[in-house]
Amino acid sequence: MPTLNTYKFLLDWGITERYRMRGGFNRAFRAPNLGELFIARTQIFGGIGTRDHCSQNLSAPYYYDATPATGPGTPDTAQSAAAYNLCRALMGNTGATEYYDARPLGDQTTVGNTGVSNSFGNRNLREEKADTWTMGMVMDFHDNFTLTVDWYEIELTDMIALEGPDSIYERCLSLNFNPTSSPTTDACMLINRDPANGSASNVDRTFTNEGRALMSGVDLQLNWSRPLGKGNFSLQSVANYNLNSITQDRPSLAEVEHAGYDDCSLQIQCQRYDYRVFSQFSYFQGSWNLSLRHQYWPELQNGSCRTNLQSNACINSSMPNYQLFALTGGYSFADKYRLGVGIENLLDEDPPCVGANPGYVWYPLNCSHSSNGGTYDPLGRRFFVSMSMDF
Repeated sequence: MPTLNTYKFLLDWGITERYRMRGGFNRAFRAPNLGELFIARTQIFGGIGTRDHCSQNLSAPYYYDATPATGPGTPDTAQSAAAYNLCRALMGNTGATEYYDARPLGDQTTVGNTGVSNSFGNRNLREEKADTWTMGMVMDFHDNFTLTVDWYEIELTDMIALEGPDSIYERCLSLNFNPTSSPTTDACMLINRDPANGSASNVDRTFTNEGRALMSGVDLQLNWSRPLGKGNFSLQSVANYNLNSITQDRPSLAEVEHAGYDDCSLQIQCQRYDYRVFSQFSYFQGSWNLSLRHQYWPELQNGSCRTNLQSNACINSSMPNYQLFALTGGYSFADKYRLGVGIENLLDEDPPCVGANPGYVWYPLNCSHSSNGGTYDPLGRRFFVSMSMDF
């Protein structure tokens, strides 16, 4: 077993009575868990890849796809020809004939996907390493205000994560990773095409230590309180500014060539928001309290807006700014009982409507409300009552 050393350095310096500097560095490791090591082959819901890399009709091909990088109908490059021949080998004679030969080129998918994903454990995993840097300042203004500003940077190396299905196709089809175009390489053996029609069937994905993540940002927190009537009013507001967020499941030429690569295929939370703000207004008096929580998420443009602000995807699939409110209250009595009541999603805010089609007769009803449940609330307004007791 290897020897691992973890350590931490911290700085806490009271410059004046009202200003304090803090920061430090921390080295940490995480060992793989039992699931990552030993889980049997299990189907994953989601994570199906961005396109069918064996199609010769992709509207936006990657460099390693069977569609030439210049688009369908153009002369084959060595790379696209190699991918095409390798895909035929993966499909088998019957599947390749049905997929490529029995239908026109235009009938092949323009997007598609890599099929169902399956995962399984990897007993050869090693620990992942995290280096965290922090530096900040705590400032007391007057008697009621406290402002903290903290910068952080977290770098994960040898990160334990499922390899993305697109990355597996790249390692199989790309001449950079598979120069002999052998269908029996480790990556190609993870790809399954339907032998009857050649379509994408499934991809077997395993956990690797090839992942890398770099996250940095600035957190600001403002606290304010003052007496009000017979009780006390307080405000706590936290803003997080995302300076950098890069995750990679395996370094590749395509990722290196596209600066700012921020794919989320590692199944970790990776926010693309520039900032977000969470606030809470509270009032306490004797045995009861009342709080109003507020979340603010700014507009999040579709990726196509970077090249064409007038494209349908940019206009109809960008996320508008989003706000959520929640109201909660509590009452304590008889020294040991606590009653809580609340309303989540106070204004009954729907998730953003994305994927709308302006040409649809009932526009914009044919949109999708499926979204990140960690950000947008898909359930609507709801109420709760709780009771706790000490004994």
